[in-house]
Amino acid sequence: MGSFDDSSKHDFNLEVVLSCFQRCLRTDKRVGLEDYLHAYHELCRFFKLTGRLFGFVAKDIESKMKAIEYHMHSEHGHHYDTVDSMVEYEVDKGTARHKGSHPSGCRMMLRLHWALEFILAFMRQLLDEDEQAKTSKVAWDIYSKTLYHHHPWITSKLAAVAVFALPSKKHLIDVMCKHDYSNVMVLLEQVLDAGQPVYDAVERIMQESNLSHIA
Repeated sequence: MGSFDDSSKHDFNLEVVLSCFQRCLRTDKRVGLEDYLHAYHELCRFFKLTGRLFGFVAKDIESKMKAIEYHMHSEHGHHYDTVDSMVEYEVDKGTARHKGSHPSGCRMMLRLHWALEFILAFMRQLLDEDEQAKTSKVAWDIYSKTLYHHHPWITSKLAAVAVFALPSKKHLIDVMCKHDYSNVMVLLEQVLDAGQPVYDAVERIMQESNLSHIA
């Protein structure tokens, strides 16, 4: 699995995530799918930048994004402008629960939605901890309450090994983030303020369409 690589400064950029989330929720309260995925591309970079430690997480997230992007770039792509229009289209077509070689956008969106719950909860808890707090404990506590319930046994075991290699809060931020520690603290709060309404909107869409528990 490897250990946390702190041999060089990385450039995970919370400003990119923030701007995407701010654009994501439109004035009509519909959730822009392209901006949502752009936010996820940067979030995915965070996991990639840890090296082998969270490589399995990055690969899983990327596969979900690529599956949705396949539909966005297909002849039916105009139905994939927003999460709302994607759900409406796939529910009407009867493909919302489709698996296969090209699984439905709804199925993949739900997986990203579950992951966003973990990411936002982790950021929120990180804000409240002192700078020497063990992010390994924070990450496992949040994972146990969120993604653990959706992951198969082997993924949970990999996650358990990975999170316990994480360093202190300040060390994690100093190594992983483009901005300095004090700016990251400000950006985390802004990302939460912008990201939570996006999460809530997607949760509402999934609940109203009875898609919250696609197996």
